[in-house]
Amino acid sequence: MTKTIDADGHVIEPADLWERELPPSLRGRGFRVRWNPDTRQEEVHVEERCLLPFGIVGVGLAGRPFTDIGAGVRYADLHPGGFDPRQRLKDLDAERIDTAVLYPSIGLLLEAVEDPALAEACCRVYNDWLADYCRTDPDRLVGIAGMPMQDAGAAVREMQRAKGLGMRGVFIRPNPVKGRALHDPYFDPFWAACEEADMPVGIHPSGCGDLPGALQGLRLDAPIMGHPTIFFVDEMIGFSHLVCGGVLERHPRLKVVVLEAGGGWLGHWFDRFDHFAHVYGWMAPELRLKPSEYFKRQCWISFDPDETTLPALTPIIGEDRIVWASDYPHLDATFPGVVDELDEHLEKLPASARDKVRGTNAEALYGLEAA
Repeated sequence: MTKTIDADGHVIEPADLWERELPPSLRGRGFRVRWNPDTRQEEVHVEERCLLPFGIVGVGLAGRPFTDIGAGVRYADLHPGGFDPRQRLKDLDAERIDTAVLYPSIGLLLEAVEDPALAEACCRVYNDWLADYCRTDPDRLVGIAGMPMQDAGAAVREMQRAKGLGMRGVFIRPNPVKGRALHDPYFDPFWAACEEADMPVGIHPSGCGDLPGALQGLRLDAPIMGHPTIFFVDEMIGFSHLVCGGVLERHPRLKVVVLEAGGGWLGHWFDRFDHFAHVYGWMAPELRLKPSEYFKRQCWISFDPDETTLPALTPIIGEDRIVWASDYPHLDATFPGVVDELDEHLEKLPASARDKVRGTNAEALYGLEAA
């Protein structure tokens, strides 16, 4: 029977993780979670900055009223399955999920650290903690490592170390880091190393304005528009840099998965980018394939379980290139009942595609068949 694999779930890091585990000389500048009694919000600090003044509790409110995010919830009171792997396994059983591929919460902000040495140390702390979390049941809890993209050499080192810890991939943000977009030749040693190690790259956005992107550059002040816009715009731009900047041309065995931005936009992206690659092909003569062909050769995209466009787009995107994700325990996750929601939409797919989206594609993406 095909496994049900959540291609993008999340952990919740202990609030004092970096204060405990960083070298003593760095602890005062690493990630710190602090309660602000005036705003009744938990804040995330790093270096000398308050990186996230509100909203961090949203990482652990799945299944609770959405209004709780502004109700003074304490970080320690979030979903225990985010912190505790044994509780996470109970949640997986209750939801009928066989395997969860795990991305971070606070760790999504790792690339906003200014000091490259501190960034590398913070990634090591996070990756060590996540590897330990996953050792509780390595067949069901699959870790994806954080990368210090501030320094390409450090990112190569940490990727190789993470593979040795049992990680099945790495995650990066779609945003520029230290002024460098993802197609910058500076990152080529990192892409080459991931390709050689067969470590897939998950492009994962954050709703925080910590890096250049939609939240910093656009007016998103109408009610409710911020979160969906940030994720979609940043992911589309970051992924487009990889394709149009030649990264996938230069590294044809590099695996990439586009996460937490929905999948419905990709059909339009195929049409739009293929058309203008033909019109303006003289600007990028090194690109030998259409943009859509690069995706179909070496990329995957995650759909939310409730996306109504999935049946229409499966034949366009390719039934081998779609995975699903719960986003548990973040605020917008369906909990309980995510697999029931998934099943309702898988029934609308051709029979040949259902098992692939349910789990077979994620097995191929993350190299879980051998496991």
